[in-house]
Amino acid sequence: MLSTFSLSDNIIGFIIEEAFDEYSAEKIQNEVGEKLEIYEKVNFYIEDNIKKDISLKAVLKTLSFKIKTANRFERVAVVTDRKWILVIAYIEKLFLNAEIRIFTSRQRLEAIHWISH
Repeated sequence: MLSTFSLSDNIIGFIIEEAFDEYSAEKIQNEVGEKLEIYEKVNFYIEDNIKKDISLKAVLKTLSFKIKTANRFERVAVVTDRKWILVIAYIEKLFLNAEIRIFTSRQRLEAIHWISH
């Protein structure tokens, strides 16, 4: 299951609770793309509560999208306890012109507060 929420007009957030596959990646890209049609820059929140598999192909697809739109993100908050996703997030820091912070699931409220300000 992929839940979407908005904390303000230019903040879009996703909580991924089931498998993260190419369909999920495409849905995220479409929704972020809609925000980018309206706003010059957006803040992006993503939370990993995944109880099933994560497709590496889907992760790479989202990375490709983020690189193409690198100058359109202001802040990116990643909430996860998976070590390999932390590595991907650190790699994204090399390509994005955004302030990226990584939070553990225990720091979830801190992440929401940070992305909102």
